[in-house]
Amino acid sequence: MIQLLKSSTYQRMPWKNGLGVTDQIDLAPAEIKSSQPYAWRLSSALVTASNPFSIFEGYDRLLSVIEGDGLMLNQNPLLPLQVCEFSGDDHTDCQLIGSPVRDLGLIFNPKTHRARMQFHTLPAVSESVMSLKEEIHFFFVVQGKMRLDGQTAEVQDCFKLTRETQIKIQNTASETLGYYQISLSPI
Repeated sequence: MIQLLKSSTYQRMPWKNGLGVTDQIDLAPAEIKSSQPYAWRLSSALVTASNPFSIFEGYDRLLSVIEGDGLMLNQNPLLPLQVCEFSGDDHTDCQLIGSPVRDLGLIFNPKTHRARMQFHTLPAVSESVMSLKEEIHFFFVVQGKMRLDGQTAEVQDCFKLTRETQIKIQNTASETLGYYQISLSPI
């Protein structure tokens, strides 16, 4: 199944620490017997000031800067398009390197899921056929437009794929397509 998730439909939520807001793209509820509120959550946030990250006990996090100069996380630089993985249990101090940034983040329970986040490009007016494992995949657009299954995702829109084994991504624009592939598989 292929779903187009438009950025205009993302749910705006306050950060757990109350110091900002995030645009929740999608989440999977936790199993009924779990004390965790969800199995995973994909979101994007605008970070306008240096502050500590919220603690998410029992979760791991994948984070990337999709707009802006970058972040310092516990004195380690996270530059645009790099992906950083860290424990949600850890105290993480966040400092802006320069201008405010927009990030893309996945919070997931490592006891129930494995996760990957990778940045890709596709040249202008081209296509790519991909074979996928039967996992949950997200394709989040950060530059250009992505065409998939007759639908078009623009910047900050996202495709969600479940139970797809082969897809064809098209870039019909005259600029390079930049996107993240986020994959989740149950353990």
